Amino acid sequence: MAPLQAAEEEILPVPVRLQLVSEITTIVPGEPFTVGIFLQHAPHHHSYYKFPGIVGVATNVTWDLPEGFQSGPLQWPTPEQVDMRGHGAYGYHEDTLLLATITPPKDLATSSSVRLAGKVGYMCCSQKRCTPGFEDLEMKLQVGSEVVPDDTWNERFAHTRAALPKAIEGWEANVAETATSFTLTLSPRTGLEQKDLPKPDALYFYSWNGWTASNELHQCQFKEGRYTFTMPKHPFPDEGATRFQGVVRSETGWPGEPVANLGLWLDCGLPVE
Repeated sequence: MAPLQAAEEEILPVPVRLQLVSEITTIVPGEPFTVGIFLQHAPHHHSYYKFPGIVGVATNVTWDLPEGFQSGPLQWPTPEQVDMRGHGAYGYHEDTLLLATITPPKDLATSSSVRLAGKVGYMCCSQKRCTPGFEDLEMKLQVGSEVVPDDTWNERFAHTRAALPKAIEGWEANVAETATSFTLTLSPRTGLEQKDLPKPDALYFYSWNGWTASNELHQCQFKEGRYTFTMPKHPFPDEGATRFQGVVRSETGWPGEPVANLGLWLDCGLPVE
């Protein structure tokens, strides 16, 4: 069996290919710009969201930047439900670009180049295997007096920005809890008719900081003009979390919003004991 097993491993695809990319080829001293970690998944593979759920490891990066450069946090597109051998989790099946803002120092010399690098940690899974790993990525950019876009990546960056979850004015959320579950109520903004609202079975809440369990049933109902989500608690939430934050994904989008925007960002105060 050992030779057959080895042969099977050899023909399995590389689970994920990683690139460090930028939407511009020439940066300007002192002006922030955006880079991205581009993940290309093999068929039937997925990587993980900022909070992956009951299993999985979120993609992460440790930057190695020139002196004076500063990096912002990774920006996460709206996730989807993924499955790892029967364990529900949160992540991405499709090719995904995780954005980050980089700010160069104001005294950076023009007519030069800079090297940006980072060590990316990831886990990529299918129903057959999970592959954790680290990869060192780098790229070089020119420094000039004017920004020069990179036409190769402009469309991908624009698509990713459109897919980032956002708060929608007029929608209100509140949360209550019991010993074992959270109840999230979501009220649409005034003026919307029920026929224009997403169906309850098209909605799912993805926790940003680990309050809810990913591998147990979430329920969503629409009653008396608002949605009610009932969700079991996660056994190991982020101990430093002080807010109930996350994304409600609508598979059919949100009324009045661009088609690409599937994610409604919520930020609620936790129930007061």
